[in-house]
Amino acid sequence: MRLKIYLADLVHDYLPGNYVVPLNIGYMAAYVQQQFPKEVDVQLFKSPNKLIDAIKTESPPHVIGFSNYSWNQELNREIIKHFITPLTNTLVVFGGPHIRTDRIGIQRFLEQNAHVDYYCMFEGEVPFGNIIEYSLSNGPSKPAHCNQTLQGVAFLREKQLVYSPLEFKKSTIENVPSPYLTGVMDEFIQSSDWIPLLETNRGCPFHCTFCVWGIAAMDKVRIFPMDRVIEEIHLVGKTSPSPWWIFADANFGMLKRDLQIAEEIRKMADEYGILSHANLWWAKNSSPRATKIIKTLGKLSDPLVAVQTMDSQVLKNIKRDNIKLTTMTDLITQFREDNFKVNTDVLVGLPGESFESHLNTLRQVFQLGYDHVDAGNIRLLPGSEMEFDETREEYQLKTKYRLISGGYGKYHGIPIFEFEESVRSSKDIIEEEMVSLRMIHFLIWAFWNLGMAKPILFLLQQTQDINPVDAILGLIQTPDQNFITFAEEFNEEARNEWFDTSEELREYYSVHFDELIKTGFLKMNFKYLAKILWDKNFAEVLLENLASTLQLKIKDEIVQFCFDRIYFPKDSAQYKEMKYTDGLVRYIKQIYPTTTIASNTCHFRIEEKVQSAINFELKKFGIDNDPIRAIALTLEIYCRKFLYDFQFGDEGKIEIVESIAGSFDYHSQYSEP
Repeated sequence: MRLKIYLADLVHDYLPGNYVVPLNIGYMAAYVQQQFPKEVDVQLFKSPNKLIDAIKTESPPHVIGFSNYSWNQELNREIIKHFITPLTNTLVVFGGPHIRTDRIGIQRFLEQNAHVDYYCMFEGEVPFGNIIEYSLSNGPSKPAHCNQTLQGVAFLREKQLVYSPLEFKKSTIENVPSPYLTGVMDEFIQSSDWIPLLETNRGCPFHCTFCVWGIAAMDKVRIFPMDRVIEEIHLVGKTSPSPWWIFADANFGMLKRDLQIAEEIRKMADEYGILSHANLWWAKNSSPRATKIIKTLGKLSDPLVAVQTMDSQVLKNIKRDNIKLTTMTDLITQFREDNFKVNTDVLVGLPGESFESHLNTLRQVFQLGYDHVDAGNIRLLPGSEMEFDETREEYQLKTKYRLISGGYGKYHGIPIFEFEESVRSSKDIIEEEMVSLRMIHFLIWAFWNLGMAKPILFLLQQTQDINPVDAILGLIQTPDQNFITFAEEFNEEARNEWFDTSEELREYYSVHFDELIKTGFLKMNFKYLAKILWDKNFAEVLLENLASTLQLKIKDEIVQFCFDRIYFPKDSAQYKEMKYTDGLVRYIKQIYPTTTIASNTCHFRIEEKVQSAINFELKKFGIDNDPIRAIALTLEIYCRKFLYDFQFGDEGKIEIVESIAGSFDYHSQYSEP
């Protein structure tokens, strides 16, 4: 018997977007083709419409497997409901992390999703292979007729859970062939439509309660052979036209060999001139090795040293207190000396985190000198400890639901929406405080991360010991009526984007689907930054109010410099020239230590091709009819390009200036929480 197998790692492609290759199902395909080379035919699917078309026009598959994630759970459910349920002889197999991993949770999932015949728990290659092996020997069998236990596979037989966990050892990944080297991924890596996704090891030794990477079944790090990893990197380097790669390792830089891997990545970027960015998840307990890796990669990747919280009790609550802050601060100091930008992540809604403790975390990350601070809501992921009922009850976690940006579409007439479940209040923080934090996070993103007012915030910290967080809080309390109106509208939208239940969310967007597609689901940060960029007077007032407590003679000139650097769509000048005083120039050199200062004349410029691309997008999105929407959607693509590149003195050497001086005072009180 020859089995026809469909494997689907579906993504919402109703609207254009950036999509990664289906590495996960690629592993599955490579494994079963190796184990049963003459007995299986496997097809891979990313597009919902292509899968539906195949189901409707071709003979039914014997087995269809779905990857189950937070961003495609509704796609899977609706496509199975409308197109696969009628295929009574087709086995429906699920795999992926979007499921509780205790026996009660597994059984409940299978009971609530009766369309799922078998679930491959944790890493799916071997469990899926066990299903295929059984099907080849006995015919594709529904769970009721499966008369044996399939290791690593969960299913219900006579309403009882049948599940024997698989122990994940070194051999369980060494026996999995490479989807790249076996040709399984050829159609994807040869196309510019797909971002290469690579994996050099599996497992995470940390047990952060909000994450599913380090759950007990997969907390041992296992590595793919080094020669295979290098071959994959070389193959992707010479084959893929994508300038962006993603590595799926949980702690890049933790292993000694990661430096060699970084050298191979650098080599491919230099040899072929295509790769410009490698996205990495850096080791939580980084070692000095990380600095060597950063130097090797250069501009290919910015170091991320994620803190999530700086509160010692909260760190214990989320089982993250074994990550040493002393190592973190040493690394930041080293990165600073080498003129590298350093990014961090901060989460709000963690168990035990209050409004004030979150603000203190933000204050401390600024004190530590991070260049980029990403702050966001904690999402509850099935399989993570934080999502368990016990954790919800202990910390009184109250959640709501929000549409995932880009996670929606209409397929063969069926509107489908993905959502996230996030913490909106707890015993330590109320929802209205969460709403107010959203504005603070937005202003950090616009003023600091993007650099719109970074010189003002930097000088307030340096000269007057006013933390950027407190400067932003002062701005929020301004009596300026324009800002009050802006903030009221922002906060109202921050409240209304959440729904009490997923059913309410589905019902609302089903009714308003055409409106959603017409106007687009605008991310709030981009939408409200667009409002600032469309109103030059408001932008100038914001900068003036932010700098109102700055006690420097050049205060007005600092504000003017920040204002001059903003690329306003209404002006659209490609080049402009401004002259500043000696005092301003001295401070600019302190703030941006890598820039060259040759005179007091500053040349601002946006590259012609970048300006043309921005104008193309603005026109495409209808700036004449709805400028805020057009700018917001363009910002999603070219956000950082809305600040001019600048250079003092030599017009011919204008370069992007993003790094900021790292001369904050690293107080000893931040050594160990």
